[in-house]
Amino acid sequence: MPRCAQQLAALCLTLWFGAASLAAAAGLEVTIAGVEGDLRDNVVAFVDDRVELDSPLAARLHRIRVEEQVREALEALGHYQADIAVDLEERDGQWHLDLEIDPGPRVTLRRVDVMIRGEGAEDGAFERLRERLPIASGDGLDHGRYEASKRALRSLARERGYFDHEFTTARLAVHGEEGWADVELVFDSGSRYVFGPVTFSDSPFREAFLERLVPFEPGTPYDAGEVATFNTRLLESGYFEDARVDVATDEPDNRQIPVNAEVETRQRNTVSTGVGYSTDEGPRLRLGFTRHYVNNRGHRLTAESRFSEVRQALDARYEIPLRDPLRDNLTVSTGWENEEIDGLRSERYSLGVSRRQQFNSGWVRTQSVRLLDERFSVGAESGRSQLFLPGLSFSRTRSRGEPDPHWGDRQDYSLEAGAREILSDVDIARLRVGQTWLRTAGESHRFQLRGDLGGIATNEFSDVPTSLRFFAGGDQSVRGFAFRSLGPTDDDGDVVGGRYLATGSAEYSYPMVAGWRVATFVDAGNAFDQWDNVDPEVGVGFGVRWRSPVGPLRIDLAWGVSRDDNPLRLHLSVGPPF
Repeated sequence: MPRCAQQLAALCLTLWFGAASLAAAAGLEVTIAGVEGDLRDNVVAFVDDRVELDSPLAARLHRIRVEEQVREALEALGHYQADIAVDLEERDGQWHLDLEIDPGPRVTLRRVDVMIRGEGAEDGAFERLRERLPIASGDGLDHGRYEASKRALRSLARERGYFDHEFTTARLAVHGEEGWADVELVFDSGSRYVFGPVTFSDSPFREAFLERLVPFEPGTPYDAGEVATFNTRLLESGYFEDARVDVATDEPDNRQIPVNAEVETRQRNTVSTGVGYSTDEGPRLRLGFTRHYVNNRGHRLTAESRFSEVRQALDARYEIPLRDPLRDNLTVSTGWENEEIDGLRSERYSLGVSRRQQFNSGWVRTQSVRLLDERFSVGAESGRSQLFLPGLSFSRTRSRGEPDPHWGDRQDYSLEAGAREILSDVDIARLRVGQTWLRTAGESHRFQLRGDLGGIATNEFSDVPTSLRFFAGGDQSVRGFAFRSLGPTDDDGDVVGGRYLATGSAEYSYPMVAGWRVATFVDAGNAFDQWDNVDPEVGVGFGVRWRSPVGPLRIDLAWGVSRDDNPLRLHLSVGPPF
């Protein structure tokens, strides 16, 4: 045969057997017997089934390697006395790997000693972590958990500012034949570093104001959680479009960690618009203007107008941040509002000052004083009242599972009072309490309870303006009845409002399809003048809840069953459940 023909034949044979080898390299057919669960998963993870077995020698070497891999996988989970049978053969052009495994007994942790030295020994965070470490006497040996425990100690040290930490002892002594192992970890935290000076990038704000956004003082112990809180506070302040807090942990100065905040100031002025609809007010339009910072002290100006079929309002607020710009603010406000609802008319002007403080518990306290000048007419009654009203309110809102909360509650308590001796036309004290509770049983059954109580003490109720009187009925009150259509009436049957309020609601909802829930409810209550003459109205109905792109949408059909002549009513509203 000519030499070129021999070379061509050799090339063809090489390509042929190479192709067969590549086909075999595409993967082994692996069968595992004798282990299940985590052990099986670990064996699968360790065994290399993507190999080229192009010769008997390669197959023998891979068989040895597989046995080592299986043993390593088993020992990682504490099985040091395993019997492993490996069968590797080619059948019909496909390599088959059959593993028969008897893992044997698992090594148990006999003693686990974890000791903290250095300043961290006095830091309760390390003691709490030590109690939660995933290794304990009596547990089966798991090398992954042992390594995870070491990582957890290192991670906590970095988070808490112990940047010179080290393990002076890290020993895992395994006695496979005896079936036990000992762990000894001695972790020296070293000294804890502290926060150094805080610097800001260029912004229009004075340094004294920016410092009030920092949640820690220079010289206090370093905590990565405080750094994250600082970043969040900058973003939530409303002054910055973007913010990034950097700490130079690798450049300490005498154990002080310098902190730098890179901020991008937001646009100074914004205009906002909004449209909405509810069966209480009909179509609604809102226009707003905000000057996010009036000066370098972070003062903020907001003006807003709201229009609907029954209510028109204009108001302006000037906000002055105090000790904590996010949680403590003084607001000067003024406004005008006009309201006309089925024989009730009110036009009022107000001027007020309030201080709002939010506490770590989530409670918000608002201390206020306002001047109210209101002209009103209701039924055949009309009047004008000027009131000077100091007030105090407390509220707290909690929720879980946004944007469709499955758990939450809201509590509101407010008190306002005025006296003839101090710029008021009438002696008055007005108290209101509101409660809403949302809970879910299992994963689907959602229950919501709501209650509102109110009362007015006064020497002359006819001089109390309608904006302070109590009415019931509507989307957020007793469904099945029109907005503010319930309460004491005059001789002509016109609702004039009451001294007291008591309403309640119970609602159950269940998921229908993604983003939709069906609901059924019963509402009851009324506004009235005497506690011994309460005439509660009752509404029942059903509806749907939709997690829409613009917020939770509620559509209800309700009947006022306590009145024979009350037709079916549609209630539509957008907003959170509390």
